[in-house]
Amino acid sequence: MKKQSGKKVILITGCLGGIGSVMVDFFRRKDWFVIGTDKRESWSNADIKITTDLNNVTESTDHVLDVINENKITRIDALINNAAVQIKKKYEDLTYDDWIESFNVNVIAGFMLVKKLRKHLQGGSVVNIGSIHSSQSKKGFLAYATTKGAIRTMTQNLSLELAPDIMVNCIAPAAIDTPMLKAGLSEEEYIQLRKFHPVDRIGSPVELSKLVYTLCERNIFLTGAYIEYDGGISKLLHDPEV
Repeated sequence: MKKQSGKKVILITGCLGGIGSVMVDFFRRKDWFVIGTDKRESWSNADIKITTDLNNVTESTDHVLDVINENKITRIDALINNAAVQIKKKYEDLTYDDWIESFNVNVIAGFMLVKKLRKHLQGGSVVNIGSIHSSQSKKGFLAYATTKGAIRTMTQNLSLELAPDIMVNCIAPAAIDTPMLKAGLSEEEYIQLRKFHPVDRIGSPVELSKLVYTLCERNIFLTGAYIEYDGGISKLLHDPEV
Protein backbone atom coordinates (compact mmCIF):
# COMPACT_ATOMS: atom_id res chain seq x y z
CA MET A 1 0.00 0.00 0.00
CA LYS A 2 1.38 3.39 -1.02
CA LYS A 3 0.70 6.52 1.00
CA GLN A 4 -0.08 9.87 -0.59
CA SER A 5 1.12 11.68 2.58
CA GLY A 6 -1.14 14.72 2.23
CA LYS A 7 -0.26 15.30 -1.40
CA LYS A 8 -2.85 16.18 -3.97
CA VAL A 9 -4.01 13.08 -5.85
CA ILE A 10 -4.58 12.72 -9.59
CA LEU A 11 -5.86 9.80 -11.63
CA ILE A 12 -4.66 9.68 -15.25
CA THR A 13 -6.01 7.07 -17.66
CA GLY A 14 -3.86 5.97 -20.58
CA CYS A 15 -0.75 6.64 -18.49
CA LEU A 16 1.67 4.84 -20.82
CA GLY A 17 0.83 6.82 -23.96
CA GLY A 18 2.85 9.70 -25.40
CA ILE A 19 0.69 12.30 -23.66
CA GLY A 20 -0.25 10.27 -20.59
CA SER A 21 3.32 9.37 -19.64
CA VAL A 22 4.40 13.01 -19.87
CA MET A 23 1.48 14.07 -17.67
CA VAL A 24 2.48 11.45 -15.09
CA ASP A 25 6.01 12.86 -14.93
CA PHE A 26 4.78 16.47 -14.92
CA PHE A 27 2.41 16.00 -11.98
CA ARG A 28 4.97 14.02 -10.01
CA ARG A 29 7.39 16.94 -10.42
CA LYS A 30 4.61 19.13 -9.01
CA ASP A 31 4.59 16.78 -6.00
CA TRP A 32 1.19 15.25 -6.73
CA PHE A 33 0.45 11.61 -5.94
CA VAL A 34 -0.25 10.01 -9.32
CA ILE A 35 -2.47 7.01 -10.05
CA GLY A 36 -2.25 5.78 -13.62
CA THR A 37 -4.25 3.26 -15.60
CA ASP A 38 -3.39 1.56 -18.88
CA LYS A 39 -4.28 -1.73 -20.53
CA ARG A 40 -0.60 -2.45 -21.14
CA GLU A 41 1.43 -4.03 -18.38
CA SER A 42 4.60 -1.97 -18.86
CA TRP A 43 6.21 -0.09 -15.99
CA SER A 44 5.06 3.46 -15.26
CA ASN A 45 6.40 6.37 -13.19
CA ALA A 46 2.98 6.62 -11.54
CA ASP A 47 2.90 6.07 -7.78
CA ILE A 48 0.21 3.47 -8.39
CA LYS A 49 -0.12 1.79 -11.80
CA ILE A 50 -3.38 -0.06 -12.48
CA THR A 51 -3.43 -2.44 -15.44
CA THR A 52 -6.97 -2.62 -16.78
CA ASP A 53 -8.77 -2.57 -20.13
CA LEU A 54 -11.36 0.20 -20.18
CA ASN A 55 -13.18 -1.57 -23.02
CA ASN A 56 -14.55 -3.80 -20.25
CA VAL A 57 -16.20 -0.78 -18.68
CA THR A 58 -17.87 -2.23 -15.59
CA GLU A 59 -15.04 -4.57 -14.60
CA SER A 60 -12.28 -2.04 -15.22
CA THR A 61 -13.88 0.91 -13.45
CA ASP A 62 -14.82 -1.32 -10.51
CA HIS A 63 -11.19 -2.46 -10.37
CA VAL A 64 -9.95 1.13 -10.31
CA LEU A 65 -12.33 1.93 -7.44
CA ASP A 66 -11.21 -1.20 -5.55
CA VAL A 67 -7.53 -0.26 -5.83
CA ILE A 68 -8.25 3.28 -4.65
CA ASN A 69 -10.18 1.98 -1.64
CA GLU A 70 -7.53 -0.65 -0.87
CA ASN A 71 -4.97 2.15 -0.69
CA LYS A 72 -7.26 4.14 1.60
CA ILE A 73 -7.41 7.07 -0.79
CA THR A 74 -10.47 9.10 0.15
CA ARG A 75 -9.89 12.17 -2.01
CA ILE A 76 -8.99 12.58 -5.68
CA ASP A 77 -8.25 16.16 -6.66
CA ALA A 78 -8.26 15.55 -10.40
CA LEU A 79 -9.31 12.92 -12.92
CA ILE A 80 -7.82 13.08 -16.42
CA ASN A 81 -9.79 11.00 -18.91
CA ASN A 82 -6.93 10.62 -21.38
CA ALA A 83 -7.18 6.98 -22.52
CA ALA A 84 -8.43 6.53 -26.07
CA VAL A 85 -8.59 4.01 -28.87
CA GLN A 86 -8.16 5.30 -32.41
CA ILE A 87 -9.47 2.89 -35.02
CA LYS A 88 -8.51 4.07 -38.50
CA LYS A 89 -10.58 2.33 -41.17
CA LYS A 90 -12.62 3.08 -44.24
CA TYR A 91 -16.21 3.60 -43.16
CA GLU A 92 -17.36 0.46 -44.99
CA ASP A 93 -14.87 -1.61 -42.99
CA LEU A 94 -15.98 -0.38 -39.56
CA THR A 95 -17.64 -3.12 -37.54
CA TYR A 96 -20.12 -3.10 -34.69
CA ASP A 97 -17.31 -4.16 -32.33
CA ASP A 98 -15.18 -1.23 -33.53
CA TRP A 99 -17.94 1.19 -32.58
CA ILE A 100 -18.56 -0.43 -29.21
CA GLU A 101 -14.86 -0.40 -28.29
CA SER A 102 -14.50 3.22 -29.41
CA PHE A 103 -17.41 4.41 -27.29
CA ASN A 104 -16.53 2.20 -24.33
CA VAL A 105 -12.96 3.44 -24.03
CA ASN A 106 -13.27 7.00 -25.30
CA VAL A 107 -16.57 8.04 -23.72
CA ILE A 108 -18.40 5.64 -21.41
CA ALA A 109 -15.45 4.56 -19.24
CA GLY A 110 -14.66 8.20 -18.51
CA PHE A 111 -18.24 8.86 -17.47
CA MET A 112 -18.34 5.77 -15.26
CA LEU A 113 -15.11 6.76 -13.52
CA VAL A 114 -16.64 10.15 -12.73
CA LYS A 115 -19.81 8.50 -11.47
CA LYS A 116 -18.06 5.90 -9.28
CA LEU A 117 -15.52 8.39 -7.93
CA ARG A 118 -17.88 11.31 -7.41
CA LYS A 119 -17.47 11.34 -3.62
CA HIS A 120 -13.70 11.25 -4.00
CA LEU A 121 -13.81 14.11 -6.52
CA GLN A 122 -15.75 16.61 -4.40
CA GLY A 123 -14.05 19.99 -4.79
CA GLY A 124 -11.89 18.60 -7.58
CA SER A 125 -11.57 18.77 -11.33
CA VAL A 126 -12.22 16.51 -14.31
CA VAL A 127 -10.35 17.09 -17.57
CA ASN A 128 -11.47 15.17 -20.64
CA ILE A 129 -8.93 14.93 -23.44
CA GLY A 130 -10.79 15.43 -26.70
CA SER A 131 -9.40 16.00 -30.17
CA ILE A 132 -9.44 18.39 -33.10
CA HIS A 133 -11.19 15.52 -34.89
CA SER A 134 -14.41 16.46 -33.09
CA SER A 135 -14.70 19.51 -35.33
CA GLN A 136 -12.26 18.96 -38.21
CA SER A 137 -11.37 15.53 -39.44
CA LYS A 138 -10.52 13.43 -42.50
CA LYS A 139 -11.36 10.10 -44.04
CA GLY A 140 -10.66 7.01 -41.97
CA PHE A 141 -11.43 8.60 -38.60
CA LEU A 142 -15.21 8.19 -38.48
CA ALA A 143 -15.51 6.25 -35.21
CA TYR A 144 -12.73 8.16 -33.46
CA ALA A 145 -14.04 11.58 -34.51
CA THR A 146 -17.59 10.69 -33.50
CA THR A 147 -16.52 9.68 -30.00
CA LYS A 148 -14.43 12.82 -29.59
CA GLY A 149 -17.50 14.85 -30.55
CA ALA A 150 -19.42 12.96 -27.88
CA ILE A 151 -16.75 13.84 -25.31
CA ARG A 152 -17.21 17.51 -26.11
CA THR A 153 -20.97 17.32 -25.53
CA MET A 154 -20.58 15.11 -22.45
CA THR A 155 -18.18 17.64 -20.93
CA GLN A 156 -20.67 20.46 -21.43
CA ASN A 157 -23.56 18.61 -19.81
CA LEU A 158 -21.55 16.87 -17.10
CA SER A 159 -20.26 20.24 -15.96
CA LEU A 160 -23.85 21.32 -15.33
CA GLU A 161 -24.72 18.10 -13.50
CA LEU A 162 -21.73 18.36 -11.16
CA ALA A 163 -21.57 22.14 -10.61
CA PRO A 164 -20.49 23.77 -8.42
CA ASP A 165 -18.64 20.96 -6.62
CA ILE A 166 -16.67 19.51 -9.52
CA MET A 167 -15.25 21.42 -12.48
CA VAL A 168 -15.38 19.61 -15.82
CA ASN A 169 -13.51 20.83 -18.89
CA CYS A 170 -12.33 19.44 -22.21
CA ILE A 171 -9.05 20.05 -24.02
CA ALA A 172 -9.00 19.25 -27.74
CA PRO A 173 -5.42 18.91 -29.01
CA ALA A 174 -4.31 18.89 -32.62
CA ALA A 175 -0.90 17.36 -33.49
CA ILE A 176 1.17 16.69 -30.36
CA ASP A 177 4.86 15.83 -30.50
CA THR A 178 4.77 12.20 -29.35
CA PRO A 179 6.71 9.11 -30.47
CA MET A 180 3.54 7.82 -32.15
CA LEU A 181 3.20 11.00 -34.24
CA LYS A 182 6.82 10.90 -35.32
CA ALA A 183 6.67 7.19 -36.15
CA GLY A 184 3.83 7.81 -38.60
CA LEU A 185 5.51 10.64 -40.52
CA SER A 186 8.61 11.11 -42.62
CA GLU A 187 10.85 14.05 -41.78
CA GLU A 188 9.43 15.96 -44.74
CA GLU A 189 5.83 15.21 -43.70
CA TYR A 190 6.59 16.31 -40.15
CA ILE A 191 7.92 19.66 -41.40
CA GLN A 192 4.89 20.10 -43.65
CA LEU A 193 2.53 19.35 -40.76
CA ARG A 194 4.36 21.84 -38.59
CA LYS A 195 3.96 24.56 -41.20
CA PHE A 196 0.19 23.93 -41.39
CA HIS A 197 -0.01 25.39 -37.86
CA PRO A 198 0.06 29.22 -37.74
CA VAL A 199 2.39 29.01 -34.73
CA ASP A 200 4.84 27.06 -36.97
CA ARG A 201 5.36 24.18 -34.56
CA ILE A 202 3.81 20.99 -33.27
CA GLY A 203 2.16 20.93 -29.86
CA SER A 204 4.26 20.00 -26.85
CA PRO A 205 2.98 17.36 -24.39
CA VAL A 206 4.72 19.25 -21.58
CA GLU A 207 2.90 22.47 -22.47
CA LEU A 208 -0.35 20.50 -22.71
CA SER A 209 0.36 19.18 -19.21
CA LYS A 210 0.74 22.77 -17.98
CA LEU A 211 -2.73 23.58 -19.30
CA VAL A 212 -4.15 20.46 -17.67
CA TYR A 213 -2.44 21.47 -14.42
CA THR A 214 -4.03 24.93 -14.54
CA LEU A 215 -7.48 23.35 -14.83
CA CYS A 216 -6.72 20.89 -12.03
CA GLU A 217 -5.66 23.67 -9.67
CA ARG A 218 -9.17 25.19 -10.07
CA ASN A 219 -7.76 28.74 -9.94
CA ILE A 220 -9.74 29.62 -13.02
CA PHE A 221 -13.24 30.85 -13.90
CA LEU A 222 -13.97 27.93 -16.20
CA THR A 223 -16.19 24.87 -16.34
CA GLY A 224 -17.89 23.13 -19.25
CA ALA A 225 -15.27 24.64 -21.54
CA TYR A 226 -13.96 23.20 -24.80
CA ILE A 227 -10.38 24.40 -25.24
CA GLU A 228 -8.83 24.08 -28.70
CA TYR A 229 -5.17 23.30 -28.12
CA ASP A 230 -4.25 23.36 -31.79
CA GLY A 231 -1.73 26.08 -32.62
CA GLY A 232 -4.37 27.86 -34.67
CA ILE A 233 -4.69 25.15 -37.32
CA SER A 234 -8.47 25.02 -36.91
CA LYS A 235 -8.67 28.68 -37.92
CA LEU A 236 -6.67 28.31 -41.14
CA LEU A 237 -8.22 27.58 -44.53
CA HIS A 238 -6.12 25.46 -46.87
CA ASP A 239 -7.44 26.85 -50.14
CA PRO A 240 -5.66 26.38 -53.45
CA GLU A 241 -3.31 29.22 -54.27
CA VAL A 242 -4.84 31.67 -56.79
